[in-house]
Amino acid sequence: MKKTSKAIAGLGAVAASLTGCCNQQPKPNIVFFLSDDIGTEGFGCYGGAEYETPNVDALASQGIQYMNMNSQPLSSPSRVQVLTGQYNDRNYSAFGYINEDEHNFGELAHLAGYNSAIVGKWQLGRSRKMIHNMGFDEYYCSQVELYRETRSATQTDRYANSMWDVDGKYYDFALYGPDSMEEYAFSYMDRQIEAGQPFLLYYTQPLVHTPHVTTPDDDEWDVRYESRFTAAQDTSNFRSMVKYMDKQVGQMVQYLKDKGVWDNTIFIFAADNGTSTRIVSKQQDGRRLRGGKGEACYMGTHVPLIICWGDKVEPRQVEHLVDFTDMLPTFAEIMGVKVPADWTVDGVSLYPEICGGEPNAKDMVLVHFNPLWPMSPSPKASRYAMNDSLAYFWDGRIYNYLEDPYFQSPLMYDEASDEIKASVAALKERVDAEYDYSYGTKFYPDAPGAPRRGNYKTFYDWALPQNPF
Repeated sequence: MKKTSKAIAGLGAVAASLTGCCNQQPKPNIVFFLSDDIGTEGFGCYGGAEYETPNVDALASQGIQYMNMNSQPLSSPSRVQVLTGQYNDRNYSAFGYINEDEHNFGELAHLAGYNSAIVGKWQLGRSRKMIHNMGFDEYYCSQVELYRETRSATQTDRYANSMWDVDGKYYDFALYGPDSMEEYAFSYMDRQIEAGQPFLLYYTQPLVHTPHVTTPDDDEWDVRYESRFTAAQDTSNFRSMVKYMDKQVGQMVQYLKDKGVWDNTIFIFAADNGTSTRIVSKQQDGRRLRGGKGEACYMGTHVPLIICWGDKVEPRQVEHLVDFTDMLPTFAEIMGVKVPADWTVDGVSLYPEICGGEPNAKDMVLVHFNPLWPMSPSPKASRYAMNDSLAYFWDGRIYNYLEDPYFQSPLMYDEASDEIKASVAALKERVDAEYDYSYGTKFYPDAPGAPRRGNYKTFYDWALPQNPF
């Protein structure tokens, strides 16, 4: 672990500084539960009425519920952003790829004396060594080197009859992937708790991503064997997949309580992007909302974020902007370590707010969406920035995203009033800025990504140009 060793050697220069309610010992654990492909409309606590989410709703009632959390519209862009604390215009190369020399929160865990693990979906580079090289002590993941190779009429890549990579040492067969990854996560936390070792668990749940297939809690799982596999996928299974994901949230919370560490664990629940466009979800106010995954609009980026810390957090809803760049600086402050001065971080720490203080100011969110599937531009590539109500696009479109979440009724900048122009001035400046890539460029829909620095590929390099998500 070349990078990690170098970081540890510089620990004295980035000495821990504990503030606020983190002045206590032992240091709090962090469990970051990241669900897959579900926006806010899927949860009762955000106004949804279609699915059973009692455990996530319970979290919202006892923690901070962020009402304006934004991801990227697709998983790989979001996962690069959350790991590195940077917007995608700085370091995003291609779908399913991250350069392993990117600084990330796994590396920060070592600076702080934490053990770290990622359990679940990886999808960021076809190398069994890179996850350790990036600073994670352990991993139990799908989509590391095996992906399409494990699919068949009676196998999936993440659900029924799937193969999981265990630390790059061996593969584990899973009758149902989410169950096996949960078992590994519990085993991992058991070992850390027994050793008195603070830990950071990045739990990247594959639910509720396609294929929409049955779960072990469905009658059809046993009655109709083929219902477990891709050939039988059906959006009607989405409801039970949401229920199963929510059940795992509840089981994770109960595990932490049973182990006596819930009150000293900061539990964070979020999702990587909006819901599949195949899914339409009824709301408590009578609306029916179609998911926005893959779309450069608010329905593609508006996802849940809930943070709990035993009984230390005052339950409340907050309306200010947050996004995935905020996770890394938040983790750093929770763990009591300063982000090294030579790292670039776009986010702000949520830790003062978790402790009951004033939130750090965040005036805008940038959505630099150029998924590059695999290395060719997407027809939906776009770039825009958002403040608390407006979104300004690279081509001059302006939307009130609270009233128009699908971005269907644009106001063009040249036709806007002076008042609206003043409201989006800072957004326009950020959107019009050059990329932070080595060659520097203005945004255009077929712009290249950041240079790759690695001898590994993605699972998607075989794909034809413009292959749709």
